[in-house]
Amino acid sequence: MKRFRRHGTESQRDRLKQELFQFTKTVEHGFPHQPSALGYSSSLQLMAIGTRSGAIKLYGAPGVEFMGLHDENAAVTQVFFMPHQVELVTLLDDNSLHMWTLRSHKGLSELLEIGRFLLTGPPGAPPSVTRVTAVLTHSSGELLLLGTEGGHVFIVEVPGFRELEEMNISLDQITSCVPDDYIGRRNLEHVEALQENPVNSNQVAIGYGRGLMVIWDLDHRCAIRHIPATQQLESMWWTEDGSCILSSHNDGSYCCWTLRTGDEREEEEKSNVPYGHFPCKAINKIVQLPTAGGPPFLLFSGGMPRASYGDRHCITVIYSKTQVAFDFTSRIIDFFVTRDGPQHTGRLENLRTSSSLA
Repeated sequence: MKRFRRHGTESQRDRLKQELFQFTKTVEHGFPHQPSALGYSSSLQLMAIGTRSGAIKLYGAPGVEFMGLHDENAAVTQVFFMPHQVELVTLLDDNSLHMWTLRSHKGLSELLEIGRFLLTGPPGAPPSVTRVTAVLTHSSGELLLLGTEGGHVFIVEVPGFRELEEMNISLDQITSCVPDDYIGRRNLEHVEALQENPVNSNQVAIGYGRGLMVIWDLDHRCAIRHIPATQQLESMWWTEDGSCILSSHNDGSYCCWTLRTGDEREEEEKSNVPYGHFPCKAINKIVQLPTAGGPPFLLFSGGMPRASYGDRHCITVIYSKTQVAFDFTSRIIDFFVTRDGPQHTGRLENLRTSSSLA
């Protein structure tokens, strides 16, 4: 039988129980609940984790832990550190951007929010025009490149969050430099990934959902190359020597595109499907890192055969002819690699995911 109690009839004993046993949070420590985004700064050796409740946690050496909480009740979808700065940018699922920094306050360091920004499009434009899908923190530490669902790339100056309209890259500018036969066959869709050329900060690669990748010159404000891939794009990686771009796709394959000089066209190396010819899961993220005196390490998440491993969560590491898959017990949100040595070349130290260390 259910018991009902009218308002205003609460006994003195019930009120006293509520006062004595009321829950009050005093401290929070350890791995956060419901992680949704991951970021890492190799120069600062700091890791940031965003959660679905809007919290942001910062971790460093053992015992170093900071926490911040967004005012908005929205999930953190992406986290990025500004290069060589103690500042990071978070993107929430309400499409707002927030900048955080570590500052000293009353003798203690605190993680504080120092700015927020909401991208606004022209009057009457649909929400997709400004819905952010990809973010690139430029190596200058002064620019954010924001790729959107509508296919545009907006460039914002930080920390003031001032939009540089004259530098924005519109979808029309991109389509004008792509052959008509490619555009006629497919829509470019949203901006899936943004990558900066490691040896030339004026060049950025824009990857679209349907596969097209365009290399854009920020100084001359024009496209200098296009890579007409046909498979749905999941992620890109520009190798550290600037000679190749790797692309991973939704069919479990990845391609290495060698960038030629002069008027020579890019060449697509053989498309690789690491786990066979049967249907595979998408490769969500791909990374290639050089070593001091041998072949590079290739790392990617996903790509497993759908029929037999469709419910598994794996990160694969390939070195020369050795291929190892790390199987995790929970969904992999993101991963990064830490390296030793002054030039960040050498042995592979560890892989960090949203819930495990390998």
